[in-house]
Amino acid sequence: MDNESETLSSYSVESTDDDEPALDLDINVLQQLASSRLNRHCIRTRRLTRGLYNEIYLLQFDTGPDCIARLSRDLTHPATKFASEVATIIYVAQNTNIKVPKVYAWNCTVQNPIKIPYIIMERLPGQHLYRIWDDLTFEKKTCVLSQIVDTLLDLWTKCRFEEIGCLYMSYDSITPSSTFRIGPIVNSLFYTEGRDSIPSSTGPFESLQEFFSALIQKEKKFFEIHGMQELLEKKINQRSAEIRVADLIKQLDLLQSKLPNIFDESMDQEPFILVHSDFDAQNILVDCSPVNDDIKIVGIIDWEFSRTGTLWNLCQYPIWIQRMDEPFISSNAELQENRERQKLRDFFYDEMVAKLGNRSGQILKMKELDKRINDLEDMFIFKIHKFESLESLLKLFFYRYGSEAKANNKLFDPIVQLFWSPNLIKVQIPSEKTIDYFLSTDKLSDRTKAKVPIYYIASVYCELKSKGYNFSWQQVSDIAFHMWKNESKEKFG
Repeated sequence: MDNESETLSSYSVESTDDDEPALDLDINVLQQLASSRLNRHCIRTRRLTRGLYNEIYLLQFDTGPDCIARLSRDLTHPATKFASEVATIIYVAQNTNIKVPKVYAWNCTVQNPIKIPYIIMERLPGQHLYRIWDDLTFEKKTCVLSQIVDTLLDLWTKCRFEEIGCLYMSYDSITPSSTFRIGPIVNSLFYTEGRDSIPSSTGPFESLQEFFSALIQKEKKFFEIHGMQELLEKKINQRSAEIRVADLIKQLDLLQSKLPNIFDESMDQEPFILVHSDFDAQNILVDCSPVNDDIKIVGIIDWEFSRTGTLWNLCQYPIWIQRMDEPFISSNAELQENRERQKLRDFFYDEMVAKLGNRSGQILKMKELDKRINDLEDMFIFKIHKFESLESLLKLFFYRYGSEAKANNKLFDPIVQLFWSPNLIKVQIPSEKTIDYFLSTDKLSDRTKAKVPIYYIASVYCELKSKGYNFSWQQVSDIAFHMWKNESKEKFG
């Protein structure tokens, strides 16, 4: 491993924003703090990266291994965020075989010498998986996936709890006898962009349904207070703004009332399991042995915002092997990659069933067929939305699933799921004989098909699927081209 790769180990690689100011940090004070906490002399400090939430520093000492200091960039984070992250890391270290960084010191507040919340932790060896994944052989990729399933199995069998929430230590000390409890969920959803002024339940919760109900209730209260102001600032007249706010609140009320239709009791129940909040390839460290050419996961990092959840939360395909949407595949290389991803998903599925049981396989299949919880996460978990974006997402949700929020069989197809929206246009599908004729004509070039707007192809695709046809995207592109050409002739002569 080269020096640069070594330097980039043991912290989350976050997107940097050079427009944001760096922390007001006295490096000498940081070195003095590290020296006093670890009882050895810190001789060199260097910033490695700066992200949305944290700055990462490499600490080097006169004796012993290097360490990592993670300093909070966002002082609006409650003190419980660091306290929960530290508790989670310690719990995982004490109760599983998962390798996590050892925590040497931390302070959740600004009441410390550097006046910034910090964690000083072990610098784990290895490389971030995302840096080498594309260069691995298929066999090594399956080896990594098998170890990922082992990690999930460890969480499933050894980190079980009775409520949904974040993990905390009953007292702030790192000892083998530390006791832990489940407490409120720490998430920026509850305290950024004015949400901290809205009274809302942060748990613990007894089910995912209860958790999402609290999130919806929080957004409803927030926009009841701030929705009008946001719309008026966009030069929308007061009467229109009043109607839109009232309609948004009505839609949120409806969604909250229909949560029982979305959450099946069989998947929304105990035991609740510890779930990593960002189980991505950037947070998995691996080591490739030069001796026997083996590859091994040597660490899982970045446990901030982790909480307990259900088996539903735990069972998901790693994002880097998920299906690529067919309309956006533009080369043979991407087509081959998509085929490999399918083989890797098949392998991952078999590993999950073999190690976690048939229920895990059922959940993986259910997630591909029913996207309602995924859409709820888009609305209430992954991002803080402005009024108009939440308004659009709610409109799309009820367009897809109806006022009863029932699963929509039409959306089982991933391309339909991608494009299904109120913006699709109504198209008149020709007869089967005409369709056969379109498909029997000379093969169209990609340049020729590109003349047809993608929203038109998507509209034809969704309409054909709704009528029971099972054409590929490429076939639909041919059909849509002829339909578009014929409609243009009729329209313009």
